[in-house]
Amino acid sequence: MVNIKITTKGMHCNSCEMLVKDALEELAGVNKVEASHETGAIYIDFNDTKISKEKILDVIKEEGYTPQE
Repeated sequence: MVNIKITTKGMHCNSCEMLVKDALEELAGVNKVEASHETGAIYIDFNDTKISKEKILDVIKEEGYTPQE
């Protein structure tokens, strides 16, 4: 199990939090997601044998947000 924090740009409200959270929780291997538009942080617990950090970043981008690495 891996726990990462990804700071993003573009989350402005609770709806933004829910969009990115729902998209990430649908991914196989992602166990828990917490997002905060106030801080721009997304905390993700995932199984790195089932999904890569790169795939997670791709999904965040697909939802319209900009991960800061």
